[in-house]
Amino acid sequence: MKSQANSKPKILVVDDEPDNLDLLYRTFYRDYKVLRATSGPAALDLLSQEGEVAVIISDQRMPMMSGTEFLSLTATQYPDIIRIILTGYTDVEDLVEAINAGKVFKYVTKPWEAEELKAVVRQALDTHNVLKARTRELTRTLRQESLLNTVTNTIRSALDYRQILQAIVDTVGHMLEVDVCLLRPFQDEQLADEGFIYQKAATEVGRVGEWESGKETHSSFPPIPPSSLMAQTVWETREVQVIHDVVGDERIQGNTSELHERGAAFTTANICSSLVVPLICQQELMAVLALHQCSEPRFWGDEEVQLVLMVADQAALALSQAYAYEQVRALAKREALINTITSAIRSSLNPQDIFAAITQQLGQALQVDGCVLSLWTEEDEFVQCVGLYDSSQNLEDFLESVQEKYISSKKHDLTQELPGCQASIKDDPILQEMLETHQPVVITDISNSSSWALRS
Repeated sequence: MKSQANSKPKILVVDDEPDNLDLLYRTFYRDYKVLRATSGPAALDLLSQEGEVAVIISDQRMPMMSGTEFLSLTATQYPDIIRIILTGYTDVEDLVEAINAGKVFKYVTKPWEAEELKAVVRQALDTHNVLKARTRELTRTLRQESLLNTVTNTIRSALDYRQILQAIVDTVGHMLEVDVCLLRPFQDEQLADEGFIYQKAATEVGRVGEWESGKETHSSFPPIPPSSLMAQTVWETREVQVIHDVVGDERIQGNTSELHERGAAFTTANICSSLVVPLICQQELMAVLALHQCSEPRFWGDEEVQLVLMVADQAALALSQAYAYEQVRALAKREALINTITSAIRSSLNPQDIFAAITQQLGQALQVDGCVLSLWTEEDEFVQCVGLYDSSQNLEDFLESVQEKYISSKKHDLTQELPGCQASIKDDPILQEMLETHQPVVITDISNSSSWALRS
């Protein structure tokens, strides 16, 4: 807790006559912390040590440096200080110039009345407080505009929504000077595994990049935890979560398994304070942004929270537009693929050429290593492969090889020339599932599948 002396406003009195300094000190010491200097240079040294003060009262006639000269030197470095000059003679030209230049708030003639000088100082202090408040407001406004403009311009220059997400975390993390900034999209009614990260230490060595599941940010600084663990520091929320101190916060610490896992992630990552903000557009949760401060707690002021919310609104709108653009582009890509396959089908009457074209175009469009086309019905005992795409082989070579096989085989079944061309239907659970559901079957890891009938 601050002492009463430290909480007093600071004023600086400057006069080369010790008696005047003592008189000024006795006049103001009860209400202010009074600093004293006997010359302009000594006052400048004192200011460099003490920092900014609220009010300066300076005598005009002093050796080495006049009062107006001294006050002029303080105007640039300490613009918010209110300056009062004491003068015992009429030097109108210097005083008028100083006042008109805004370097002197008021002048008081010697000998002064104590109560009159007190009133002038109170007025000067009120003016100082107004200037400081306006400066803070202007700084906050400029900071908001700078951050919003930077985020907006960066988003507009991004080519897809992944670049937008990375641009958001990089810009917000850097401008708000946080240790870690994380962002995870919200898709299919849950937080996506894919996320994006900014780490303060990483930027210092030029290593900021996309964070995906199973990938870590590398730097010469202590590494962040694995992404699978770091992901637990971001959770689904539709309201802002302001966490000044992780220790003891019920949203982080708790006895449930979910809270225990979350708390362990925060502890391992050495996170002390967090600000978790949802990105919502048209009442739809688009993503969740988390700002983390490590090593020591950070108090998130209302202005900071409001600033992040403004950025989140802009980012959510940009993401919504980017998602819509991605959907349109995906639809156009699908239509182009269908048109290409249709054209390939119409260009030949040979079924094998048609099957080969379908697998080739589909495999290239999906950018896969291989693509197999099979014909089968519920009555069939085996699945028969009629088209095969290999990414290492181009379409012309494949069609040529197929045609050669077709000519040489004549009436012989061409499918026997394709690798892995037959597979039992009744013994394969994947094929049985397709028969029952008439729906696609997605296998993310074939090595963990109990059976894969169409393997070569």
